[in-house]
Amino acid sequence: YARKWGLPIGNIVCACNENSNLWDFICHGTLRCGDVALSTDTPRGDVIVPEGLERLIHACAGTGETERYLDTVRKGETYYAEDLLLHRLRKGIYVTVSSGSRVRSTIPTVFATHSYVLSPYGALAYAGLQDYRARTGESRTALLLEDRSPLLEEETVSSALGISADALKEYLK
Repeated sequence: YARKWGLPIGNIVCACNENSNLWDFICHGTLRCGDVALSTDTPRGDVIVPEGLERLIHACAGTGETERYLDTVRKGETYYAEDLLLHRLRKGIYVTVSSGSRVRSTIPTVFATHSYVLSPYGALAYAGLQDYRARTGESRTALLLEDRSPLLEEETVSSALGISADALKEYLK
């Protein structure tokens, strides 16, 4: 939608944690709706069926495909995307998967190089951006969207930085 409005958006990088069902969906066209999610440092991403995916399917393939998708999700079966949907999804979207250890190592790396404290979600997105850049050679300025404070995951962040939770809170004041 943003592209249709004229915003200068290049590619969208979708970063997934170890629950890589969205990666499987975009890369292989299958979404296993009956799987069980793993517990990770990014629990909001510990889902099998991504929230709002039906809106993206609707925008790319219309009402009929969206209804077929929702019916498959309700039944807990495996959804197989049509070729047209996959073609449209893949156009301008790069998807990557990062492990929990990569997320935890990204937090201190970004802090050491940029003096910025990422949450685990921001670290996941940054790792995805780095994967995208390594694969494509792209180096333009990127907008990284992070909607959670590092303080909401203070145990993970302070552990990754090797400091106490109190020191993290003091630093972020």
